[in-house]
Amino acid sequence: MMRKTIYNIVEKDERNNFRSISYDVMMLISIAVSLIPLMFRKTYPIFSFIETTTVVIFIIDYILRWTTADFKLKKGLKSFFLYPFTISAIIDMLSILPGLNIINKSFKLLKVTRLLKIVRILRFVRYSSHILMLLNVLKKEKYILLSVLVIAIAYILTTALIMFNAESHFNSFFDAVYWATTTLTTVGYGDTYPMTYLGRTISMISALFGVAIIALPSGIITASYLEELHNK
Repeated sequence: MMRKTIYNIVEKDERNNFRSISYDVMMLISIAVSLIPLMFRKTYPIFSFIETTTVVIFIIDYILRWTTADFKLKKGLKSFFLYPFTISAIIDMLSILPGLNIINKSFKLLKVTRLLKIVRILRFVRYSSHILMLLNVLKKEKYILLSVLVIAIAYILTTALIMFNAESHFNSFFDAVYWATTTLTTVGYGDTYPMTYLGRTISMISALFGVAIIALPSGIITASYLEELHNK
């Protein structure tokens, strides 16, 4: 009975009771506050207190969700073994790790700790119904989107190979891949570009194909999202 009550509080309660809403608000505030130190280059004493407090809250939240995993996953005792491997649990764990003094100093020098803290932003997903709906859409259309991704990668590599051999001033194949990627996404930073007539012709043709490839996932996701909204 106690675990069921805890589950209704930490997970979204369909009845939207006061305790569940209050818990969600507390977690949202904790997530937001935990990100404040990332907005500063320098470290201040208050940041240590913020980190310790928010990490303790995250750990308690993780334990509560783990101990009530059977209500969510509905797989009996297996739920407790499966829960740590769910996407939400992995995100929660990654948001906790930077606050524990178990990360190697060499990683800290590479600012991996600060980068891992940014993962905490993903915790907001749990509290947004529209983002959850979008994730369901991506899961539903994953095979089609994967096919589009394969096409996009094939396009990038093919265009990069052509451009690398057509433009002698591209110092490496990576430069050509970088150019092809920015062309596909129609970003075009302008730091790498073709200089010969042949290269520019290839660039124009690839840009047209790039727009078509980018439009594919956009249309698929939009159509599926509207269908999801209609069904809801």
